[in-house]
Amino acid sequence: MLRHTRRRTAIAGGIAITFPLTLMLMAPPSSAAATLTAAGTTVSVSANGSYTIDTSAPRLHFGGTVGVAVTNIKQTTGQDGVGAFHEFGFDYWAGGIARTSSIRAYDNSRVVLFSTTYQKAATNAYPFPALSAKPSLQHHETFGNSCFAPHQLDAAGDPGSSPYLAYDTSGSYLLSPASNFSTAVTKYDSTGALTSGISSGISSLPAGFTQRTVLAFGSGVGGVYTTWGNALTDLSGKNRPSQSSTNTLAKLGYWTDNGGTYYYKYDTSLGYAGTLQAVRNDWTAKGLPMGNLQLDSWFYPKGPNASWSAKGNGEYLYQADPTLFPSGLAAFQKSVGVPLITHSRWIDPSSPYHQQYQMSGNVVTDPAYWNDRMNYLKSSGVTTYEQDWLCKNGQPAFNLTDRAAYLGNMAKAAAANGLDIQYCMPLPQDYLQSTLYNAVTNARVSGDRFERSKWDDFLYNSQLVGSLGAWPWADVTMSTETSNLLLQDLSAGPVGVGDPIGAESAANLNSVAEADGTIVKPDTPIVPDDATYLRDAATPGGTMVATTSSRHGAMSAGYVFAYARSTAAPSPGTVYEAENALLSGPVVRADHSGYTGTGFADYQNANNDYVQWKINVPTTGTYTLSFRYANGGTSNRPLATTVDGKAISTLPFAPTANWDTWAVQPLTVTLTAGQHTVRATATGQSGPDMDNLSVAASGNTPGGNAPFRPADLGVTGTAYVFDYFADTGTLIDANSTYNPHVDYNGSYFLVVPVGPSGIGFLGDAGKFVSLGSQRISSLSDDGAVHATVAFAHGDGPVTLHGYSPTPVKVTAAGGTVASVTYDTATHRFSARISPGAGSTSSVTITRT
Repeated sequence: MLRHTRRRTAIAGGIAITFPLTLMLMAPPSSAAATLTAAGTTVSVSANGSYTIDTSAPRLHFGGTVGVAVTNIKQTTGQDGVGAFHEFGFDYWAGGIARTSSIRAYDNSRVVLFSTTYQKAATNAYPFPALSAKPSLQHHETFGNSCFAPHQLDAAGDPGSSPYLAYDTSGSYLLSPASNFSTAVTKYDSTGALTSGISSGISSLPAGFTQRTVLAFGSGVGGVYTTWGNALTDLSGKNRPSQSSTNTLAKLGYWTDNGGTYYYKYDTSLGYAGTLQAVRNDWTAKGLPMGNLQLDSWFYPKGPNASWSAKGNGEYLYQADPTLFPSGLAAFQKSVGVPLITHSRWIDPSSPYHQQYQMSGNVVTDPAYWNDRMNYLKSSGVTTYEQDWLCKNGQPAFNLTDRAAYLGNMAKAAAANGLDIQYCMPLPQDYLQSTLYNAVTNARVSGDRFERSKWDDFLYNSQLVGSLGAWPWADVTMSTETSNLLLQDLSAGPVGVGDPIGAESAANLNSVAEADGTIVKPDTPIVPDDATYLRDAATPGGTMVATTSSRHGAMSAGYVFAYARSTAAPSPGTVYEAENALLSGPVVRADHSGYTGTGFADYQNANNDYVQWKINVPTTGTYTLSFRYANGGTSNRPLATTVDGKAISTLPFAPTANWDTWAVQPLTVTLTAGQHTVRATATGQSGPDMDNLSVAASGNTPGGNAPFRPADLGVTGTAYVFDYFADTGTLIDANSTYNPHVDYNGSYFLVVPVGPSGIGFLGDAGKFVSLGSQRISSLSDDGAVHATVAFAHGDGPVTLHGYSPTPVKVTAAGGTVASVTYDTATHRFSARISPGAGSTSSVTITRT
């Protein structure tokens, strides 16, 4: 007869466990339950097969059952990569096969780990866990099982290979596989239970097979993503790379991928290699800091004819095409003098690799291939390998082993040769798989050619990728596109542009990087704040508020990028017909209905075609330029827009229903009274059909409020909020809400603490991320502001600026101070700091 006497045992670390004295010997009757509590998480397992998990702060309840009685319930302690844990293990029979499962709770982490092992080969059934009881949180997020894993808020259907996030104002949790990422799924079963196990596409599982699932929980979306991602990399032992740990992450790059100027295109008088050498020479002549150069799929032979230009085919050989690089890839790399990033896709059916190496589908799993090709890349001056097409052509057979062999042998060979890896066009499971490999340092998070229409995807997927220990890559943009380049910088990942020779914006590039190409960036990727997750789930299409920060000990500086998603047109203003404008490339046509005037301008070429208007405005103020257009294609047709020769924005010009359907693309600008020149230039692909340009005062410009609290950015006490583009600042209590109005094109804010000195230090006035650690390596305020300014080789003077209620005194050790100014109207100061003999200057700022 079982004894039901209970004993409470104190465990080091403040964990209390209650269980029967005989629990370690045999299972209690079905009414009894073994219970443990760790870090506010209480786990209970009953002999009838039911289990519960209850959390505190926030209070969440989960429960399920294995469906049969369990035996040998054992409580153990231990430590893994996440930390010290307490765990219940138990045995049972499922479908006639012996299973051992466990539930692990951690002493110092809001994480629960489930595990189940098949003692013999078995049919793939009865997943564990199956959570029939779960918190009734209002919203959820999953990621679609397609290219770049598009995020989905409150989407219907099973999560599939995506992690499953549930959240509302009361708390949040995230459930996902913790192993076998290539085949594991999180989904609802026929009873409505939330399960995690192996895809039904795998019919059976071998003896000894183990599947693990992780549950993370907390009070906010961003915090739960961080907890979850850290748990996965801690379990695998991945070394999470710093934001500057590789050349591709640390240095400003030039990219030739789809959307870049020289994607399958070059100056025929120079050749492809000569064109890129000319790009490099142009940057050098202008003192622009190029740190690396990306070669896209054009650089290797493809298809049965082994042609570099066979854009739609797989690799024939993975090596530089000899017709483009007659002296080889290594010689080309030496000629440009910067490390290379090289693209790769799938293997063509005609490739001799099919006979040389072990294949799965149209990718290579053989480690011999990967060792050989990574060695070739290393010897050719390549530092980053980009694996593209992971969601489509670049896939192995679907089974338990091949995708892991494909990606695992790739990563092992890259690491052995000192290369890092970028994933491109990944599926959700590829992002999770990256947690197993130190070599995978960054991943693409949105479609080709970064521009306005991709901002949302970029921000939401940056949350996923950043939490998993990789850095997000937005894809190529043009340096003239200030907001796109700024968002690349705020990603804390790679930054790369693809301008035509001579068309670069030196000012914007220098706002991103130091003289040696080092990117000045924040500590973490910019992602939507928690309030945006709630707003977007409840009412899609409102205002986006995305945040990141730089941390210097106890002091934090926040960066906020906010924009409205509405594109409603303002009231009609003065109309300027496109057919009457200056046309360079576009031709006047009238073969579609619905246009105004006598016709419309039809763009002919992918680059440099433009429509240019002369407009007049009566008074100085804010105006909305409304471009009326049609786009019967299936993708955006972006146009780079300038006013009086100054780059303003690259607008997306999204598809309309057909070429007879017209829409309006707005742009808000500030204009002085008088005449101005507006130009819209094709960039990367032929533009839309352009009907007219309407110019109206912006009394009802589309936009919305973008509330945020400095305290949520880590700023305490009093904060100074600096509107970067408006060049204005505001003092606010850090616990109060700052609520600016923003438009479709976005606003950028720096949020800094006003410390004991009374000074709000804004850092390097010449950089987008003005307090990034690459420029301001240390910062403190003890009644005086102390900042260490780091200079790269070739850097000139740095202008520091900030807020102060009174004029300031600035001194520097290891440098010289000049041009200290103070504006009594704005209460802003500035000072120029020139480097001394060393690489840093210690600056002290006090009020006078």
